Amino acid sequence: MRELLWMASDRFHDVKDNLEAWFLDQKNGLYGAAACRIGIGLALLLLLASNFSSRQLWVGPASVWADPVRAVSSFPEIGLVEGSSSNVVTLIYLFVMFTAFALLIGWHTRLAVVFTLVGHIAILGQNPTVGNQGDNLLRLALLWFLLIDTSRHWSLDNPRRTSNATIPVDANITALKHAVNNSDEILPPWLANGVHNIGLAALAAQTVILYMGAGLSKITESGWRHGNALYSTMQLPDYRPFPWLSDLFSHSQILLALITYVVLFVQLFFGPLLLNKVTRALVLGVAVIVNIFFAVVMALPVSSLALIAVTGLFVSTKTFQVMAEFLASVFTPVGYWLADRYSELLDRFDDLRHRVFKKASTDGS
Repeated sequence: MRELLWMASDRFHDVKDNLEAWFLDQKNGLYGAAACRIGIGLALLLLLASNFSSRQLWVGPASVWADPVRAVSSFPEIGLVEGSSSNVVTLIYLFVMFTAFALLIGWHTRLAVVFTLVGHIAILGQNPTVGNQGDNLLRLALLWFLLIDTSRHWSLDNPRRTSNATIPVDANITALKHAVNNSDEILPPWLANGVHNIGLAALAAQTVILYMGAGLSKITESGWRHGNALYSTMQLPDYRPFPWLSDLFSHSQILLALITYVVLFVQLFFGPLLLNKVTRALVLGVAVIVNIFFAVVMALPVSSLALIAVTGLFVSTKTFQVMAEFLASVFTPVGYWLADRYSELLDRFDDLRHRVFKKASTDGS
């Protein structure tokens, strides 16, 4: 019995040491965090851009039709656009679009996260009738982005951070700007690593809960248990962006049954399947395909893109590096070709300019 207790104690200390090392020794999942940032920024930009023309109707002065719902909503709102004029609503809307684009390209990422989160709540929170689960996921991701270092890769901040590291802080750089852009230099390494990893683990946990909660919710509905939920949804005009494609799936009982079982399987067992390397690759790949199906066939691009973005948190760093090398090998020749064509175009333009000037000088003389 004493030996068993000693073994359990040793095992407990091993797990404790491993967890401490994971949380405090280094920042984990930096490639996945960067990919998630790009996906969330793109989803936000797509959401705002696609609804820009109707902004006055759903969030501006013409949205008085939603006042009864606002009155009973308990969701905390930020009253930036409440009761504002059309010009103020447009100005704030464009600013949030700009910060979402800054988040997408990783430019002053931490400030972009703060402004985008506040703007997202201020705009979407003003009309509870237009929000959905995709908007909730975007808000949650932005909230955890406050802690996660999402600009370490594929961002404009990373090369700027590297160049700033060689330049001493002087009186011309305020402490706030330096703290925001170089937080790793301000915080102790163990604290900076811990904050990042806590945010990463929290967002990953919420993603697992989201998938499994969606699956549990579906199996309680008779439509999903009887296999006609997808068929009924694809008959609604709002979920038929390509009628011929919707009919292709909805008219085949085999395809409907297959898609139904795949969706339920992925959502219900998303968490457990992440524990093994082989099943993790399988469930992540199928989850991405399922979300692409919802985006294309059922006109849900924003929520599907947000789900794909947070799903990327579980992709290994090695996989991202292999993908980056492959894309670089594919697009680098294209970049060189475009650079050559650009140089040729400049040469022709210079030649034409010299001819025009030479002719003009000859005519003048």
